[in-house]
Amino acid sequence: MTSRRHPAEEGLLSWVERWAPADAEIWASWRRSLHAQQRSDALLPLQAALSGLMAFRHLENHPPVAPVTDFHPQLHAMRVTCDWALDLARELGADHPPSHRLRPVGAATLEPSASLDALARSLSDALRVSERLLDLPSIDPGAFAASCDLFLRDLNRNLFFRPSDPLEFSNVTELIGPERFPSHLASWRHDATKTTTIVAFLSLLRAHRFLGIADRQMREDEGIYRAHVVLAGVRRELRTLTRFLLVQGGDAVESLAMNVHDVARTALRDTLPTPGTLHGLAAPSERMRNSLRAVRAAVKDAAKQLRDLGAPDAPERVERASERVQRSLRQDIWAFRFIVRGFLAKASAASTSDHGERSSADFGFASEFARHFRAFGPRLAKGTGYPRRGPLTRAVSALTRRDEVDDESLGLAARECTLFVEHLDRALEDGRDASQGSFDKHRAAAELRGYLAGARDRFCSGPPPTGTFGLGDTDHAEAG
Repeated sequence: MTSRRHPAEEGLLSWVERWAPADAEIWASWRRSLHAQQRSDALLPLQAALSGLMAFRHLENHPPVAPVTDFHPQLHAMRVTCDWALDLARELGADHPPSHRLRPVGAATLEPSASLDALARSLSDALRVSERLLDLPSIDPGAFAASCDLFLRDLNRNLFFRPSDPLEFSNVTELIGPERFPSHLASWRHDATKTTTIVAFLSLLRAHRFLGIADRQMREDEGIYRAHVVLAGVRRELRTLTRFLLVQGGDAVESLAMNVHDVARTALRDTLPTPGTLHGLAAPSERMRNSLRAVRAAVKDAAKQLRDLGAPDAPERVERASERVQRSLRQDIWAFRFIVRGFLAKASAASTSDHGERSSADFGFASEFARHFRAFGPRLAKGTGYPRRGPLTRAVSALTRRDEVDDESLGLAARECTLFVEHLDRALEDGRDASQGSFDKHRAAAELRGYLAGARDRFCSGPPPTGTFGLGDTDHAEAG
């Protein structure tokens, strides 16, 4: 029997989820088919390893050391981690024999097993390349980067196992299950300030889990190399989170961000050991383990502080819940109309452009709008009783993958969004007549600009500037 969904799942979790609803449902169904031990001992460690491999390509995510000329230790760490990730991928596919995973043409329901098979092939290829390069007397930075790029090109094309970028989430329920979601988090409001807090909280939680995985690897043979690669992903996550909080947060969050940054920068300085010297690494391994635990404790403490900052006092929540919900809904209706109209203007311009010179980049605005829609659309459609929620959601979900957007799918989404924005206009006017939940438009415009600015950090493909959605200045936004 399906358990009752926690109120937080539909709001907070879907608010920050990267995937389209259809993909998220496919992933959730596949994940439920795994044994509990596979989920805990293989799935999240695999995601930590892949995130680390993605970050390990860039030297800014390595320990701060003197300039390196021979990249043998770095390539060895990559090879060891690819071998580990391949074992984890095979463990996840252990209960699905190849004969059951054959994928007929158009059989999308067999995902994400097909993506898992593709990942195993990519990891096997990366292992062969790295093993050949390790036979060379010296490995320069170009050879190391090229070997990483061969694997990352495949990984970036993987539908379900491409790791999330910092501040981006495609496995929210694996980080914190909705049945265990603290009740006070369910009361968080869905505005720009709360979104910042939620994104930061989940980023810290993911970093905490990955640090725990790195710590456990230290007990294994050559686990210190795996830990270094996982830490590359954690460094990238914490560095991006620090910048995000310094821009979006207030004074309390700013001090919290700088504390995490300082602890991570000071503690995570252990260098990669030279292959073949593992017998003499007891002391360095112990130092690194202590550093990991210090950073993990700092991250956990920061997550607790953020959680407490985001939760309003219980008496206020009970006393003013109805008024606050109405005001928040009307403010989000007012704001989202600008985003929808910006999308419709772009779609109209695209429909009149030269079709012969189109590329997937020309439809980038559509996939970015799909992400904004996931943040606002389903909740506003439900909150205003929109009768065409199903057709609207399906039409916009089709824009999620940029390389699959065409004139037909774009036109269908534009027609559905035109009907939706007209409905939102009427809902906003009806609320004004009924004097329901008035809000400050000056503040709403500032929060909308803050939301769009924060989206630049959360969206991996780099969304368009704020002016694209008609928010070039405050006066323009307030005119609605």
